[in-house]
Amino acid sequence: MEKSSESLQFELLPYKTAPKKQLPTAGVKGDVGHFGPVVVERCPIHRPLRKGMDDARLSGPAFPEAIFTGKRRSGRPSLFKAELLLDGRRAELEFNSRALRKQDRALRIRYEGREYVYVIEDLGRVRALTREGVRVSIGPGRHVPPATTYSAGTATGPVDAVDLAIAILLEEVDTDVLTLTGAALSSPFALMQRFSDGAE
Repeated sequence: MEKSSESLQFELLPYKTAPKKQLPTAGVKGDVGHFGPVVVERCPIHRPLRKGMDDARLSGPAFPEAIFTGKRRSGRPSLFKAELLLDGRRAELEFNSRALRKQDRALRIRYEGREYVYVIEDLGRVRALTREGVRVSIGPGRHVPPATTYSAGTATGPVDAVDLAIAILLEEVDTDVLTLTGAALSSPFALMQRFSDGAE
């Protein structure tokens, strides 16, 4: 698998499409250094047949196919009832929305012997994915008038396509529950999920 041993910087551009006779899509896209192009897409409209679930999908020639599925929240899949697949193989996900310390609220991801920690930093402005020796962080980037703001990513260590795929895919997932404010606001949402789960 291709790796990058030097610091890697990249930009992600938000996009929306509304083709005729097809569902609209939204997400982010960009070129990630020598890893090449990547696209994350999701459907921004509610789909009743999905029974409250939603997904985001990442694709790119050098990247594993990655799909994140979770309860729909704020127009995106969330960490509730979540599942992450990388090239069809399931990753283990774990987080504690009731924890008070940032590190305890982190999303922990286990995949193919790797252990990742995903946290929200800088008052919600920066999202960071780390494993031993590797860090991928994504935050606000340059602003292009009138209303386009890129996301700026930085990867350090021997990062590979799996690391980047997970970090970039999570850009289109509602991860507010990993912040203290988001966890407090999501409590009623979590309670509703519990009721809906019991009704299914």
